[in-house]
Amino acid sequence: MISAPSHQLLSNGSKVFVIFLFALMLLACGGTDKITSRSSSNKNTRKSSFPPKKKERVAKVDTVQWTEIKTDTKSMNSDLSSNYGNSNRKDHYNIVMLIPLESAEYNNSGKGNERMINYYAGAKMALDILDSEGANLTMTTIDIGNGGTISTKLREAQSAGADVIIGPYKKDDLKKAAEFAKKEEITLVSPWISSSKTTNDNPYFVQLKPSLLDHYQKMVEHVSQNYEVGEVVLLGQEGNKTDKNRAKYIQKLARSYYMSKERTPIAEYFIPLDSLKESRMLFYDYLPLEKGEDPKTKVFLIPNMNSKDESFIYGAIRRLTAERGQNNVIVYGMPIVLDSEKLTFDNYNGTSAHVVTSSFVDKKDKSVAQFKSKYYDTYGALPTKEAYEGYDMMLYIGRAMVKHGSGFQFNMNQDSKGLLQSTIALFPKYQSEDENIVTGNKIDYFANKNVDVIYFKDNRFQRK
Repeated sequence: MISAPSHQLLSNGSKVFVIFLFALMLLACGGTDKITSRSSSNKNTRKSSFPPKKKERVAKVDTVQWTEIKTDTKSMNSDLSSNYGNSNRKDHYNIVMLIPLESAEYNNSGKGNERMINYYAGAKMALDILDSEGANLTMTTIDIGNGGTISTKLREAQSAGADVIIGPYKKDDLKKAAEFAKKEEITLVSPWISSSKTTNDNPYFVQLKPSLLDHYQKMVEHVSQNYEVGEVVLLGQEGNKTDKNRAKYIQKLARSYYMSKERTPIAEYFIPLDSLKESRMLFYDYLPLEKGEDPKTKVFLIPNMNSKDESFIYGAIRRLTAERGQNNVIVYGMPIVLDSEKLTFDNYNGTSAHVVTSSFVDKKDKSVAQFKSKYYDTYGALPTKEAYEGYDMMLYIGRAMVKHGSGFQFNMNQDSKGLLQSTIALFPKYQSEDENIVTGNKIDYFANKNVDVIYFKDNRFQRK
């Protein structure tokens, strides 16, 4: 196997950005779209060369299909390997990552997929940590951004002796990869896509990104643990069918968590979009305005996630900030609230903003600061969100394989020690709503269900 050579990077201060990474690939692989990095206790540690450009915002999800309306139970079984075979433990493991680096585009225009390059760079740093821990791993990276069929790439992965395959990125490719993994009994990890429709009856498929429904479950669970049902209001857009369907699901969760027999245990307020621009008070039915009235605590849920809803989200939070008066207003939102460029610290502070998210980097954390410094020393640039994600993914997968084998998901490994922006907690998704393995239900796939609630305090977001 070939180890990629390394070079020192030009500093960020240079006006000319030179991407050495793809040159590394071409030199190391003789012009192919494959590169192999080795993590073993015998390799020499050298600086990698990597030049991420300026920080890019994460692309936002624009499509949501409301097809799964059921509450997952929390059934656990600490050892599923007896039902599905052994964990395939051995001395050395091959990891193959199918990632769209777009090296061919770099050759033509000098530009590659910067988000995925950063992801790869983070994963590469995790390999160094695994190396220091004595792990014996080889990571082969196949660039799936250069054309060619996913079937061809999967055969390449199999030829590389893949014990675990990571990726691919596109939904259609992922479905084909899942069927391939099921047939060949190779664990396939999906770090970028969350969908309940990718595969079924497939215990070799592992989804690391929690679903939207997991986010909503966490939102309602957290609210029910801290506030009375009469203090909660669910917001949506008037005349929006998706918001109506979403409300039905959230009300179902509310009935469960508040142990209510009411059809709609929490209040609903569907706001006409045009009214967000009007001068009249919008929230007078929920917030005391007259002198002498006692202030209230009101919790407003804004479960919208899509970028097309950003104007509604911003408008609602802006109006709540302005109309709260002496009342204690608390807003629970989705990750778009954290990422929005429209919202200000005044909006976050005025609404005691809470965000339900599966990914959050606390810049005050010492481990994050150390990673940031090492990343800069290694690549000459600051880590992006994708770099943290790539690091966490590879560190988790590598450690899980060393401990449990390539079938680590059957042991439902919950060890997230050392991860920087997330916690990973794998659980099986069963075909039946009962989700009780004792009944003989088959596993559709494994999924990470961990979601956190962060809140705004002291001019920054932090974990509870």
